[in-house]
Amino acid sequence: MKKSLLFFAMFIITLALNAQETIIGFSFPTNDTIAKRPNSGLAANAGYDIRKEGSSSTSLDTVTFSNGVTTGDFAATTTNWDNGANTKFWSIKFKAAGYTDFKVSSKQRSGGNNPGPKNFQIQWRLSSGTYADVANGAVICANDWTTGVVNQLPVPIIGQGTGSVYIRWLMTTNTDANGGTVAASGITKIDDIIVTATNSVGIEKTIFTNAVNIYPNPTNGFINIDANDAVNEILIYNALGKLVLKSNPDKLNNQIDLTSFGKGIYFVNLRYDDNSYYASKVVVR
Repeated sequence: MKKSLLFFAMFIITLALNAQETIIGFSFPTNDTIAKRPNSGLAANAGYDIRKEGSSSTSLDTVTFSNGVTTGDFAATTTNWDNGANTKFWSIKFKAAGYTDFKVSSKQRSGGNNPGPKNFQIQWRLSSGTYADVANGAVICANDWTTGVVNQLPVPIIGQGTGSVYIRWLMTTNTDANGGTVAASGITKIDDIIVTATNSVGIEKTIFTNAVNIYPNPTNGFINIDANDAVNEILIYNALGKLVLKSNPDKLNNQIDLTSFGKGIYFVNLRYDDNSYYASKVVVR
């Protein structure tokens, strides 16, 4: 009996050590400036952001937000991809000490009346290294959210220690999604970025997406927000990105009344004292 219990305990520990955890994730539930930051992952990565780089060595290109994969939320959106082959790219940064077996997922879209780049290559590097291609990381984009999809693509990240890791989606040709040449007005989008990995040392990490419970969802108008840490500010936006409610709570458990704003989708942003944040979507029926 003891041997059976020991075997079962070791089996559970093995599963826990080999489970994939979210290191950093972006689903862009709102369309304000803070939406450039991740809304899931390790707490240590909450202050990082999504970037579009390459047009200038001294500044970052503007990232805006437009309709995303899911109705009612958003995708990071940029222009100025012209003449960008092998120089312009989307990028994210994170830390993941003690993790192995990294995988990345993402969805990209280019097309329509102002098509952006058709071809990208996913690459990675350490803060002290140079970018290397990820095997099978070539992405072809079209005017939809199904063509340029990457799902749990292995990324051979090793030796990161406590330093930073970078993953980028590099534009590799000047051909746009419609077969022409990418113009300055060409638009490309990226959404549902998530990096997962296995905790190889068994050290417990704080996952900031699990720090808040918002319920009921869907709701008839009233929502409860239960937080594990003190919240500095509650900001709620409607589906058009308009701020409809702002509150500075003085307790961990708060009830919010949305009945006067009507039915629809709302985005809840919680800001903490350390400037980290939590973002979520609620539906009022």
